[in-house]
Amino acid sequence: MTRRSGRSSPEAARTWLAALLAAALAAGCGVYTFSGSTLPGHLKTVDIPLFANQTMEPAVAEQITTELTSQVLGANLLRPVTGRGDASINGVVTGYSNAEYHYDIRRERMVNVTEYMVSVTVTVEFADNRKSDTLYKGTLTGQGIYAFATEKEEDGRKRAVDDLVRQILEHSVQSW
Repeated sequence: MTRRSGRSSPEAARTWLAALLAAALAAGCGVYTFSGSTLPGHLKTVDIPLFANQTMEPAVAEQITTELTSQVLGANLLRPVTGRGDASINGVVTGYSNAEYHYDIRRERMVNVTEYMVSVTVTVEFADNRKSDTLYKGTLTGQGIYAFATEKEEDGRKRAVDDLVRQILEHSVQSW
């Protein structure tokens, strides 16, 4: 993880983030909220351009960008804008996989896959455009498990995207 510039106490930031995550878990984690955020006061708007996609999985970048924009809008902290905002969240989808996750061994030499896991990896940057400063830059992986007998890969992909968006917000907007 890259250190954020302008922070005087990484310990205080970690303590604050841990308290925020504990409160979110206790509340059920439905919608991301940032009411206790200490984002720099000059950041009022954010642009979230369509993430680039370096994978062969169609529409995954659009799905991530749409969900991220929706969560930021629902948080009512930074206002998403078209064009250049006070801040930007940029990303590149660098990996996508759908792999066996859980096996059920029925008989000798018989293996039945019961669950799969979709993993989506992105490099993401949260930038302060006003001060030309990178507030966070890193690589994150979201994961989503789905039951092969009753669900589809799309279910796992949705869970992986939700997990990824949660992580992006934790490492960018929420970390302030």
